[in-house]
Amino acid sequence: MRWAGPLLLLLVACSPKTAAPGQVAPSSEGPSALLQASDIRIAPTVDTTNADVQGAITCVRRFLTRKMDGEAPNDYWYGPDSEQYGGPYSELRYAEYDSFGELRYWPTVLEVRPVGTDGQLLQVMWNDNPDTGHTADAKYIFEFLVRPTPEGLRLALPITHNTANWKRRQVGEVTYIISPAHAFNPAEAEEQRQMIGRLSTFFSIPAFPITYYSYAGTADLYAARGFVQHPLMRSISSGGMVDGKNNVHSGNNKDIYTHEVVHLFSQSKTSTPPPLLEEGLATLIGGSVEHAYAWHRANLARYLATDTSLDLRDRCNTYVRDDIYLDTSVPYVIGAVVCERILRRDGKEGLFQVMAEGKDPWSALVRYGITPETLTDELRKELTEEPLDPLGSSEHQR
Repeated sequence: MRWAGPLLLLLVACSPKTAAPGQVAPSSEGPSALLQASDIRIAPTVDTTNADVQGAITCVRRFLTRKMDGEAPNDYWYGPDSEQYGGPYSELRYAEYDSFGELRYWPTVLEVRPVGTDGQLLQVMWNDNPDTGHTADAKYIFEFLVRPTPEGLRLALPITHNTANWKRRQVGEVTYIISPAHAFNPAEAEEQRQMIGRLSTFFSIPAFPITYYSYAGTADLYAARGFVQHPLMRSISSGGMVDGKNNVHSGNNKDIYTHEVVHLFSQSKTSTPPPLLEEGLATLIGGSVEHAYAWHRANLARYLATDTSLDLRDRCNTYVRDDIYLDTSVPYVIGAVVCERILRRDGKEGLFQVMAEGKDPWSALVRYGITPETLTDELRKELTEEPLDPLGSSEHQR
């Protein structure tokens, strides 16, 4: 799973209006398409007379009001943090918006507290309730690390600070950073080392350093990454993500996560692979949600057999949760079956070629008889074939 993917927003293009900083609630005339300084609320318990607190608030205001402007100067985010983790999470970029791209969830600075030489932790809540103290139904609550730098205060992700005292283990190319709530499993780490060797051969890419965060579960994962509250913290028991910088975040209480490691190899092989095929290949090789691909494939075949009129052309969005039989993601398994079709006809080089042709795979898939209109019929045909194992071994569902 890749929970960190961008949200689909329908944002209205407009220039931000100037507004003086303050604690004014959003205008009754309706929100602008971009957050204004006056939209950012400060809880009354925050000591705004403290100079350090004032500096931290000013920094987070710059981030919140400029993050959607690609041409705005970056005078708010810590540069080395972007190199290590890829910068702000997508949740933080789009936290204020609902699924229609409308401003709905207003940010409130809840707390600013010092954390020694690392700087300050600044806690921000996003909710649609005018009560700045109402945290129970918050969409997100996140703690930014505010770092002092020669250029001034800068925001950073708090994961380095939060995991500074966690144990480390090195197994092959993988550096494990181990949550105190997780019991490290050397056998799983060795299995992952061997799997990385197989993936290196399949992708024709030398093994590369990977940082693997071993969490006890999803609540542990999100807490270490800085979230006090997140919709997925307690609603999903197992899952993980990569952040594009060769970091795996494993919320499955294991020290092997083939699905997520496949993402790192896919992105190394092709910088911008189509999400449908990238998730499909990760599912084909590594399974999904603790189940091997064969299980998901059988579920798709069973689902298609229930109704001959089913049309899956509009169910290929990997950023939308669309499950059948509880744990089988329709977009993920569609992508996996499409990858099977390509591998069966043109091998892995054919698949890598399609994945290199852009984010939208449909023009490349035409040569395999797959268009949006023919997709469902071609899936039915492919599911009558014997399933392929790209790595030539049994199950890789972890």
